[in-house]
Amino acid sequence: MVCGIAGILQPGGAPVNAGDLRAMSRALAHRGPDDEGFHHEGGLGLAHRRLAILDLSPAGRQPMPNEDGTVWLTYNGQLYDFEPLRRRLEEQGHRFRSHTDTEVIVHLYEEDGDELLASIDGMFAFALWDARRRRLLLARDRLGIKPLFYARRGGDLAFASELKALLALPWVPREVSASALVHYLYQSSVPGDVSVFEGVRKLSPGEYLVAEDGAIRTGRYWPGPPEHARPESPGSATDALRAGLEAAVRSHLVADVPVGTFLSGGLDSTAVTWQARRAVGGPLHTFSVRFEGPAAYDEGDAALAVARALDTTHHELRLGPDAVRDLPAVFSANDEPFAISSAIALHHLARFAREHVKVVLTGDGADEILGGYPWRHEPDWGRRARPGAALRGLALTGVRSLRGSVGTGPGLAEQLGARLRRLGRPDERYAEIVCAFTPEEMERLLAPDLAPLARAVWADSPLRRAYRAEGGADEVNRRLRADLRTTLVDEMLMKVDRTTMAAGLEARVPFLDRHLVEWAMALPGIEKVRGGIGKIVLRRALLPVLPKVARRRKHGFDTPLGAWLRGPLRGLLRDLLAPEAVRRRGLLRAGVVERLVAAHLGGRGDHSRKLFSLMVLEQWLSERARAPRSTAAPSLAAVRA
Repeated sequence: MVCGIAGILQPGGAPVNAGDLRAMSRALAHRGPDDEGFHHEGGLGLAHRRLAILDLSPAGRQPMPNEDGTVWLTYNGQLYDFEPLRRRLEEQGHRFRSHTDTEVIVHLYEEDGDELLASIDGMFAFALWDARRRRLLLARDRLGIKPLFYARRGGDLAFASELKALLALPWVPREVSASALVHYLYQSSVPGDVSVFEGVRKLSPGEYLVAEDGAIRTGRYWPGPPEHARPESPGSATDALRAGLEAAVRSHLVADVPVGTFLSGGLDSTAVTWQARRAVGGPLHTFSVRFEGPAAYDEGDAALAVARALDTTHHELRLGPDAVRDLPAVFSANDEPFAISSAIALHHLARFAREHVKVVLTGDGADEILGGYPWRHEPDWGRRARPGAALRGLALTGVRSLRGSVGTGPGLAEQLGARLRRLGRPDERYAEIVCAFTPEEMERLLAPDLAPLARAVWADSPLRRAYRAEGGADEVNRRLRADLRTTLVDEMLMKVDRTTMAAGLEARVPFLDRHLVEWAMALPGIEKVRGGIGKIVLRRALLPVLPKVARRRKHGFDTPLGAWLRGPLRGLLRDLLAPEAVRRRGLLRAGVVERLVAAHLGGRGDHSRKLFSLMVLEQWLSERARAPRSTAAPSLAAVRA
């Protein structure tokens, strides 16, 4: 069951303040509207908000104990292998009081201790209390599908599914990290294991934390997918992928509530929907968005054609320019600045779907494991350091974007030179492809006293570190593996979790099934991306059996942001990034921002990603300044500290 979890551990034994724990739980009410539970024990307090998916009876309530109350669990997630694990535990003599996957973890810990992490497959974040040892174990799933934040004060530890629950505690640090803000501007989200606040961290994917005797240690239980490619014939690879996806979808359909799929009409969501329709046999609810506006972004016809071909019960949400009225709610779903614009459509679609189902399967993750972005994943023009190819590639990646950008004027030649120099630095090339701003643009954008952070943060980029760590893979897989550690977690999975859970909807991602990911990462890159075509093996495996419309170019749930910023969002853009507002904040150079706004509104380039990032940052800082003391951001002086 996907839920909200929170807790406090005070090793000194002082009782946890019940009001603090209730406040944390209230902050997570949207994640678990069905039930609320607490467990207090000396210096420990656990909280749980339940979204009931398996065993809807009171037997599924959390926090959940073992038979004698010496092990307690508060858990957010879904195990896809819990049924065989349960049978194994029953054979070993364990007796179950519920039909939940939660109870499987409790008994598995009794048998295997921390080694249970190697056994379980699924999406999860949990806290397990061993009362005999007075020991707390936190863990997050291998790919980071479910989030977990934590903060420390001396030996005290607090944790929660979302940052807002930690901010319900008066002692949690609220000093905004200047470097985190610059990381955000580069990547459109706060990446890695840090948060926007100093002193608050995220547990990384595949990581655990143990708190015992006042000390805390962390470690990894999953090092990542296999490093070495395993060649397969085209036929065996397509058969393996088809079988792997079928198994993943079947396991992800297990629920005691209605399940549907998000359907964009592209290859990934169509593949999941096709497998789900075959597995359920009966009616299957599907959900899509139809945009009123630029035709290039409207996938309504494609989704409807797939739904008709697969005979699903289809629901279509129409979104027009008035969809932006809910933008403050989209912003507030994230406790940190988060500027992935497809969250706008997903925010509305999740609420729409929740009227019909409690669980949806999505096609997310296919691009990251199978090479869905050829422009980003295929070995590019600079790899062989041929000047002619390099210059052509530079044109492809956006010489035009330099005009009217934050680097106009005398800095244009410098920017071109810097990009050419990065051709021989593959980690920087990879990061530049992903980032919204180049280091040169960032230096010009930031206020003079913050500008040195542009280079320092670029040098410490999680994107560059992840790329360098994957040196044993071929170039396509090197980039894909780096994506798994960075943008998959920090952008896509964060977006899916926040938008769906804000609506009380559980989203499952079959393409990120552990076995499917490990198989895909062992497949040579040439089987995934070649000649500007991505997901080659997926196309071979499924296009012959899918509706023809799935062959079209996909957009996912991208929004027509560029047009909206020139239309319904124009007023908000002008208000948030007005020169006087930018000067008053003191983080950015008002003249540079003003030129960027003018260039976009004047049609001299599409700078929507940059501008949206700046708008979200200003909105986030403004909201924090107006918030009550328990959640307020500090002054600008503290931001710059």
